Amino acid sequence: MFDIFTISGKLKAYRKLTKGDNFMIQFQNKRLFFAAFLLFFSVLLTGCASKEEKAIRQTISSELDHLVSPDATQINTYLSFQLLFPDAQQDDSSDLDPSITEIFTEFYKNFSYKISEVSYDDKSASADVIIHNLDTHALAKDYAIAALKKRIEGDANPSQVDFSLSDSYLLLDKTLKNHDYKQVESDIKIQLKKKNNVWEIVEDTDFDNELSGNFLTYMSDSNLLSPKQVVKIHFDTIKKFDAEQLNRYLSLDSLLNTDNTYTSSIAHALAEQIHKSFDYKIKSDSVENNSAKVVVKITSTDFTSILETYQKQISEWVQSSDALEAGLLGRHEKGREFLLKAIQDNTATTSETVEISLTNDGTSWKMQMDQNLAQAILGGVSSTLADVQEDVE
Repeated sequence: MFDIFTISGKLKAYRKLTKGDNFMIQFQNKRLFFAAFLLFFSVLLTGCASKEEKAIRQTISSELDHLVSPDATQINTYLSFQLLFPDAQQDDSSDLDPSITEIFTEFYKNFSYKISEVSYDDKSASADVIIHNLDTHALAKDYAIAALKKRIEGDANPSQVDFSLSDSYLLLDKTLKNHDYKQVESDIKIQLKKKNNVWEIVEDTDFDNELSGNFLTYMSDSNLLSPKQVVKIHFDTIKKFDAEQLNRYLSLDSLLNTDNTYTSSIAHALAEQIHKSFDYKIKSDSVENNSAKVVVKITSTDFTSILETYQKQISEWVQSSDALEAGLLGRHEKGREFLLKAIQDNTATTSETVEISLTNDGTSWKMQMDQNLAQAILGGVSSTLADVQEDVE
């Protein structure tokens, strides 16, 4: 038997439950609508943001893609010829070697990049970019060695001229071809600005430097080559000079104040002796601020031995009847002959330890050629020739 009161109570409870469910459904619908609205608004904003960021990325890519596969025929339209050597002496554009454009393609042949983070506001933007290119620190060092060697060789060249922009690039090309460089990764930040609603890269010295893999920074490092390396480059270059180059580099023609023919013969004989015997060994080095000392043991021809040989020969000859018959002019000529032969036949060498001073002028370390160093390289020839000057003049 049904209890009407029980049924009535259940119906009332059911009606209350149904009203509660309707309220919850309505609340959930409102939440879904609000969430959908936020999603739509976010998508709208994201779409705008993606469009702006895409424009920034495209601007960067349009610039860097030129370096990924550089076109030698068009490279001068987007790279300055002074990019890698901004301080080099500027050539007239008509005199620039056409092969310079090919050097850029060699420099950037393995260049690649990846744009990572991008940030921006209404008028400016910046992007973090990962660059892959050759090891420009190693390249800068090899180039600095080659450039110093070339300048030393220029001192032995009567037609020496200052380094031009073309010379710098041609030497860089030679350096690139003579070495293999590993690939390195570097992080750069590219700045952009908005002009007439178009994004543009802010191109300045920093941007050029970063595109070059910081080659400009390395090249401007006054400590790129150490004092010890500078001394080594000087002496290694001197060791490879032939007799004529040594003659000019050491100014051997100025050692005797005699006629040109005899001076030339003596200078050539001296140069041949130094060419055969010159050697060195670096013993130690020290650096304090912008000053440095490098201690070197230098081996060269023993001109004291040459003098002894000459004096012995001339002393024996002047006591002979031939010397009396030769007269003053004949003895003078015979003295020259003995001196030249003593130089040419010499095999003795001598070693001297000298302290070489270097200073850093903010550009690089410079080696100072003082009297002690010159005498060590010349084997004491200046003081030796002073003893026989009257005999040969």
